[in-house]
Amino acid sequence: MSTDFAILAFFSLMLTYLLICEIFTILFRLTGLTEETARFQVISMLTTCGFTTAESELVTSSRKRRKLAFITILFGYIFSVTIVSMVINFFMRLNDGYSFQLILKVVSAIIVLIIIWYSLLKVNFVKNNFDKFISKIGIKAMFKNQHNPIMILGIFKSEVIAEVTITNLPEEFNNIQLKNSNIRVNYNLQILTIIRDGDETLSVNGDTILKNGDKVIVFGSLKNIKKLFIKEKDFL
Repeated sequence: MSTDFAILAFFSLMLTYLLICEIFTILFRLTGLTEETARFQVISMLTTCGFTTAESELVTSSRKRRKLAFITILFGYIFSVTIVSMVINFFMRLNDGYSFQLILKVVSAIIVLIIIWYSLLKVNFVKNNFDKFISKIGIKAMFKNQHNPIMILGIFKSEVIAEVTITNLPEEFNNIQLKNSNIRVNYNLQILTIIRDGDETLSVNGDTILKNGDKVIVFGSLKNIKKLFIKEKDFL
């Protein structure tokens, strides 16, 4: 293996590693974890550091999250072994007379990696479309219309703003107008926006009727959101 190829392979692997981290973060967010918690747990599992904090109960208490955690940890072990093997092989082939050029190539590769990763996380168009693509695949693969995935968008003290993808319409909304659903009385929830047919944003009023495929932006306590939209027997 040439030094140039080793550098290219190593940083390609690192980019893949970062992408895998982002993908699993999105998948864990679909199970109702906040982005901060999901990312922390994914990084802990991928780096094989474990997830021994009190928040680990959020993972172990759910059957779907346990399965997802098993796959994440498996990816972590595979990547760790591969990266260590490549680093050892790289340094064994290192030639002292080639050190300066090698440093330039490594620095260039790091800059390219940072630019690519920055564009993925910071450019809204790229990140939003990437999130939508992974979410769409994750919803079909993980839930199969048995559970309405909840993605937390913001936390405000004891309440949250969450995006709920309706794959299994709750009975409270079955051919019932929002004004007759009593979700404010029974669940103290407020529906802010409805996204239908991809990117069409609907104005919410009392006559609105929800249907499968809608993305609902809802405000209220996470406990009540889960109580309304999740079938616990299918989720746990």
